[in-house]
Amino acid sequence: MQALEGSNKISEYLKNVCEQIRWKKAHRVISKELEDHIVDQKDAFISQGMEEDAAIEKAIQEMGDPIIVGSELDRTHKPKPQWSLIFLTGVLLILGVIIREFIAYDSGVMGRTGGNIVLMVFGIGAMALAYFLDYTIIGKYPRFIYFTLIAITIGVLAMSPRYMAQSYYPKFLMLLFPTAFAGIIYNMKNKGYIGIILSGIYFIFPALICLQIPSLSSLALYSITCLIILTYAILKDTFNVKKLNAMLLVYIPTIITPFILFKFAVTYQIERLKAALNPSLDPLGWGWMANLTRNIIANAKFIGQSQFGIEIYGVEPEKLLPNINTDFLLTYLIDRLGWISFIVIMAILCVFIVRSFKFTIKQKNVLGGLISTSIIINFIMQVLIYVVNNLGFQLIAPLSLPLISYGRIATFINMFLIGIMLSVFRYSTLYSSKESTSMVSKKTFNFVDGKIIIDLNR
Repeated sequence: MQALEGSNKISEYLKNVCEQIRWKKAHRVISKELEDHIVDQKDAFISQGMEEDAAIEKAIQEMGDPIIVGSELDRTHKPKPQWSLIFLTGVLLILGVIIREFIAYDSGVMGRTGGNIVLMVFGIGAMALAYFLDYTIIGKYPRFIYFTLIAITIGVLAMSPRYMAQSYYPKFLMLLFPTAFAGIIYNMKNKGYIGIILSGIYFIFPALICLQIPSLSSLALYSITCLIILTYAILKDTFNVKKLNAMLLVYIPTIITPFILFKFAVTYQIERLKAALNPSLDPLGWGWMANLTRNIIANAKFIGQSQFGIEIYGVEPEKLLPNINTDFLLTYLIDRLGWISFIVIMAILCVFIVRSFKFTIKQKNVLGGLISTSIIINFIMQVLIYVVNNLGFQLIAPLSLPLISYGRIATFINMFLIGIMLSVFRYSTLYSSKESTSMVSKKTFNFVDGKIIIDLNR
């Protein structure tokens, strides 16, 4: 009976504390943290010879007035939207619409104003949905998410229209897999070397889908992003193994695999690689587009339109460059507006990337760090592949210039991923410990000399 009464007293105290905290998601974990400390304090008093009921009473008294404690916790525990990143996302989205409309008008191609607006609205909806979802579901149900994505992608692969012998839609769905892989790695925490090996096995299946699409750009983006996520996990001691041995276990197969693939590469793939490195080897074949883009940017002005296309080829660049709204948007803008357009776009993208990295590095929670790292590296890889391609090194085709180039599925998925990343940052004050299951930092409450100290300035 005494134990029941003591339990009721603790529950009543916790209830009064939580009634002062407006962020309902914080109630459960703050209650658990406070309860643990009350029980620890109670046990300390019992060990000093006190009766259990009296020990509970004294432990609760030492926690302080529940109204004051709850009010102070309400002040420190609240969602923290990263308005700068939300603003930059909006800028990139609007800039993309303006650029695509300009290209449509300037090139004489029928505009897609309605489509661009609808695309922007759906993208904002996707970001909002992910933003208000609790990102920790990726760590709670990683296998379900992973295998569901596998099933959906295989289904889309079977039904997707093919463009130049490539399935069009699945390559964009591959953008989701690095984040799913982050959940898989988190699920392998403390499993030692076997956890690293199992992570490698999980990596293989999406990679095989990339080969079936086939999309070298998707494979490169997925592989490099996953490698960086796995490296991050090792450095954070997620697997609880010696870091050097873990790195060797990951990087030796990573270095060997490209040489094996190159050995079995067919002739046209080798020729394409040679042409990407030196377009003059095949100026009318694989090297044609690389030579064209390099000549366009070499003759571009800092500000203003170049006359290179008309003077050399007798036609405007839109007649020479394919897919100027999707694959060669930057090359076209450099020719029409000058290098200033490239500098402005890249400056905004770089500010977004740097700000995202700043918040990612601050993540104390392993799951949050893995997820935000997977998304920002994914974003960077898309930008790098696109920029390198538009500047004349066309080894692999670009997927998208995130939020800028036209692409309904790519924009929708990138906005969704940005929403997940913002969700990680939003909940950073709640999920602040090394494990996502402990949502309140151990530094918030400290047990010192038989007293509970609450750090309200954490």
